[in-house]
Parts: sequence; C-alpha cells; structure tokens
Amino acid sequence: MRIAIQRLLLGLALLLTSPAMAADTMQLWITVDWEGLSLDEDNLQAMQRFRQQFPDIPMLHLVNPVYFIQPGVHRAQVGSLIRSTFLPQDTVGLHLHPMRTLVEYCGLTYQATPSISGRDEHCRQASCGHSVSLEFAYSETELTRLVHCSSDLMVQNGFNRPRHFRAGAWQLGPKLQAALVANGFYWDSSRIDARLLTSRWPSDSPLIKGLQQLHAGSTPLEQPYALSYQLMEYPDNAALADYTNTQQLLRLFEALLNQAPAVMVLGFHQESAADYLLQLERAIPHMQRLAKQKNVTLVWMP
Repeated sequence: MRIAIQRLLLGLALLLTSPAMAADTMQLWITVDWEGLSLDEDNLQAMQRFRQQFPDIPMLHLVNPVYFIQPGVHRAQVGSLIRSTFLPQDTVGLHLHPMRTLVEYCGLTYQATPSISGRDEHCRQASCGHSVSLEFAYSETELTRLVHCSSDLMVQNGFNRPRHFRAGAWQLGPKLQAALVANGFYWDSSRIDARLLTSRWPSDSPLIKGLQQLHAGSTPLEQPYALSYQLMEYPDNAALADYTNTQQLLRLFEALLNQAPAVMVLGFHQESAADYLLQLERAIPHMQRLAKQKNVTLVWMP
C-alpha cells in the first residue's frame, strides 16, 4: 500500500513540476554548489569561460548566503560577483552548510559536532562549521528556522525566494526534509550514492558512513521520486566533478542513456571550478555525440 501511494505521489509530482518526458529524451541538470567559502577570480573566470563555450546550457546555482554576512564584505559587490557567472536561463536555489556566521546570524546556537570530516569545528574563522552535519547537529525546529532565515537573506540580496535545495555534504534526513517542506521548497538534490565519493573520501570516513546511513540503497541510476506531496527528490546521481573524472562521467551517462527516458544530475563546486570544471567541458561534447548516435534528445534543465 505504501509503495502504491509513493508511486502515485511521484506521478502527480512529475506531472506538476516537470515537462513531459518522451521515451527518446533525457533530462540533465548542471548544478553549482556555492559553498560560501570564497569568491576567487580564477574560479569565477573558469565558470565564465564555460558559459561562453556552452551558452545554451542553463545552470542551477545553489548558493550559500553566508557570503553576504561575512565580516567586512560589501553585499552589492558579492552579488555582482556571483551574478557574473549567470546566463538569463539560469535558476538560483539554496545550498546550506551550517557555518557559525550564518547559524548565529539566524539566532541559533552554533553546534560544532558532528563533523563529516572529523575536523575540529570549535573555531571562529569564516569557514567554521562548514563540515558540520545539518541533519545530525540540529533539530527540525532549528533547521526550519535556518532554512527560512537563509531564504530571506537570498531575497534581501536581490534573488528570488529559492525553491531548489541541496544540503551541504548531502546531509539530508527526515528533519531537514520537514524543514524544506515547511519553507515551500519543491526540488531537492541531496541524495547520493556514497560510493561515488570514495575517489577522495576513505570508505570508513564519517562522511561515507553518514551518507550510507542517510541514503541507504542509493545508486547512480536512481531517478527522481516524491519525498512528500510537494517535495521531489532529484538524486545527485552523477555527483560533482570534484569526485568524477571525464571517463567516469561518460560511463554514468551511457548507463543512464541506455534506460532513457532518464534524468542525470551532475555539477561542480564554485570554489574549485578552476580545477575541476574541465571535467564537464570535456565530457559534454562526448555526451552530445553519444545521445545523437542513439537518437536521444538531451534536454538541459534550468
């Protein structure tokens, strides 16, 4: 009975939130995680070059608004730097790491544990709290307030109220899910197969173990499904370019291409775009050729 209800919810949600998918189409989302750590020129320039190379491909920018409240920053300048990488067809959503600056700005008590990296987060610098787990460190009430406050920050700095979300380090569980629903979000991409990250994280690390607990059963072939009557999960089934090289991306793409219609979510971090965005630049032309060979239309989602 429960499975039948979930399938019904999925069907209704897909009808309401997504364009119809024909059997010979594949939807792709390129996401950008803006971590809130830095806005270095080399990374912004790498993104700008990518946009010039692929001007018809939209991006979903998932922004941590902590950029706007770090000591000494000029908010208008921060907004201008972020927008310098945008194209008109892009969408902006919310990305949260519970950094001390943001947590305390939102009137909450900062928590330094648990850390997904094992790092000591009892600190005061701008990055403090970046590795703290949202789901395991804070209550549902606190997360609801943090998401609301962070969304308000985005609006105050000239962005539309976000409806798309990804948790920092993919730390989504029941409490954060409820907080998203309470704040009117309808798209999340915080679910991931932890095995996609083992190129950089040991299998016994807190991150991998925590994700295996939060997202048991996830696979790179996993497709969107309903988390609630309003919130859809779009699994980050191709991870981010920091963890998957060009050949791995192409293997994931071909596996999904063979089960079209399908959805693929991939992306990168703004803070490391200069190092890893090249992985996508190299992969996309091959993906387009493979799709053409199989008579599959790629639909790049905003």
